[in-house]
Amino acid sequence: MIQENELITLILCLVVLFFVISNYTKLKNLSGLKIFIISFSLFSLGWFFTVIEGIIFEDLFNIIEHICYISSSFALFIWSIIFYKKRGRNEPNRDN
Repeated sequence: MIQENELITLILCLVVLFFVISNYTKLKNLSGLKIFIISFSLFSLGWFFTVIEGIIFEDLFNIIEHICYISSSFALFIWSIIFYKKRGRNEPNRDN
């Protein structure tokens, strides 16, 4: 059975995905954009599999969903490190 909150989360995800695609040229300046997009895509797949698990193969899609979430979290962690390091290089020295 599909739960309403899971379906709403998937719809919101698709809206954000549309926003990212339509503003891709503006987002190109973001450090580690490819890793960020991979992370968001994996989260999106996790939300998609959450909805699908309510229809068929509940156990299989539940495992795939959680693998997507773990992978996405790892990718987001890597992106955070890259973003922090590049941001640190671009800031002026505040010790003066």
